[in-house]
Amino acid sequence: MKPRNLVTAVVACLLPALLAAQPSPTPTPAPNIDLRMIRMKISAGDLPSAESILEYHRTETGEDGDYVLGLAWCARGAALLGDWKAASSWSRSARAAADARLKTAADWTAQPEAVYALGTAIEVDAQALAAAGRKNDAIRFLEESSRSLEAKGAPYNIRARVWKRRNMMELEGKPAPAISAEDHVGAEAPSLESLRSKPLVLFFWWEACGDCRMQADAFRKVVEKYRPRGVAFVAPTRYYHPGDHAEEKAKIEKSWTELYKLAGSVPVPVSDEAMLRYGVSATPTFVFVNRKGIVTRYSATRMTEERLSAAIEELLK
Repeated sequence: MKPRNLVTAVVACLLPALLAAQPSPTPTPAPNIDLRMIRMKISAGDLPSAESILEYHRTETGEDGDYVLGLAWCARGAALLGDWKAASSWSRSARAAADARLKTAADWTAQPEAVYALGTAIEVDAQALAAAGRKNDAIRFLEESSRSLEAKGAPYNIRARVWKRRNMMELEGKPAPAISAEDHVGAEAPSLESLRSKPLVLFFWWEACGDCRMQADAFRKVVEKYRPRGVAFVAPTRYYHPGDHAEEKAKIEKSWTELYKLAGSVPVPVSDEAMLRYGVSATPTFVFVNRKGIVTRYSATRMTEERLSAAIEELLK
């Protein structure tokens, strides 16, 4: 077997499970082997090889959906490595490819690769501004991007991405945005204002999110450990599907009761507005708020029980 074919076979065997662990309410098509290899090279810090693979893909396949995703991944990879010249260049290419494909309202649904590329371009451009010491310009850029996306009727996920990037830049040290619930599972959630004087942990989640489900055990343990010590916990979510929400609400309640085992101890407000403002789509997101209502940490990632405990201990000081 030729070396490239051997590598291809190994990657093809190993990566599907890893990629499947990144759920999304509006998933993009499964990428081909070239894009998977690009992601592997970027993970290894090898941007030149990733760029070369994308060039090869373009020659062999043309500027298809995976090529558009590859542009976005090269932009992200360059940003991760701090190569801002390359990041800006790839970002421009990703935005151009996205703009060429997102011409009508229907395109936002029909062109998921372009939506992803546009979101990446916005994030990378903001990161580049911040890296150049222009944080205020970066925040203004993200604010303008949010307004533009809303005006164009862009889907929730890309708008949440922009808010997440903005929160990562400026939410810590500011008052926690209020949560206005459209519905709730179990008892009605208290307002954040009423929880002042208590350390507060917000856990944003989605019942069908794999990462969120794998977070359940660690989160339950810290609730059991710190709730008796006066720490408040609230777990906002949203309805991800339009129409009658009765079935989706039942799934949320079932998950909170049977998987998280926190029914009756942690309120679950259902708020599309709050989830958007806190920049949450499917990935679990934690926000730590001190007794004065100020955000001390914003973490759009899964966290171990040890890291959760350490962050809560800081709130208790």
